[in-house]
Amino acid sequence: MNRKLTVLCMSLAILLACFSGAEAKQSEWTDQELQDITRVMTESDISIQNWSLYGKNDLGFISDFVGYVLLVESLQAKTPEFRWDKVDKTNEHWKVSGYTNNSFGLTEKVTLFAYPHKGQYMTYIIYVVMGTAWDPEEWDAYRPIYREKVQLLIGKYPTIYTCVKGEKSDTMGIVLQKLAKQLVQSFDATIIESLNEETFLSLSAYTDEWKQSIPTKQHKMNLQIGLRNNGIGGKTTITIGTPIITTEY
Repeated sequence: MNRKLTVLCMSLAILLACFSGAEAKQSEWTDQELQDITRVMTESDISIQNWSLYGKNDLGFISDFVGYVLLVESLQAKTPEFRWDKVDKTNEHWKVSGYTNNSFGLTEKVTLFAYPHKGQYMTYIIYVVMGTAWDPEEWDAYRPIYREKVQLLIGKYPTIYTCVKGEKSDTMGIVLQKLAKQLVQSFDATIIESLNEETFLSLSAYTDEWKQSIPTKQHKMNLQIGLRNNGIGGKTTITIGTPIITTEY
């Protein structure tokens, strides 16, 4: 298994553990993490390329596909502006997604899942908002709308995974370890573990500044940073997520 796939699988394993075990500390959602990450990246001369907010909540059990269809219809009634795919039915696992590009230039996606569990079907919902270049004023205008949408779709106390990706010019030959250390210090964080190679670095850390965290074998963590160097004259890609990165990096 190559390095990139290994790191991605490790992150997905942690993410699934958090979702299935509900071990992430839950509190009413704030945008502090998104504001902190975008601020640190901007102050570090990192050009933000895209960002996302990823939330999930369990909806409970249903008895059959008819119950699933009723949930889908209820969700569609709450999101009349969304375009919907057909239900994907594979080995008694059901999935359907709706999409919209809103007036703020952001992409929204909501997906309703169901899978067999102890003679019934467990259901859960994932709601994702994705944007490109960061605009603080636009976010200030959209924040209350996003908060209402989160409460409508996934509840008042969701676990929201924040992820921001950017690029930094590499005309001087960026040393990944030095940049990573600077970023960790900007979050007042402590490194928990890291993977360091010549052109790639990934680390997990913990900061007291954020309430949300997930457990590891020995420590709590709520910050992941991934850096990839494309060589002198190219770009260094920086991905920062809390409590973990939810995209490929």
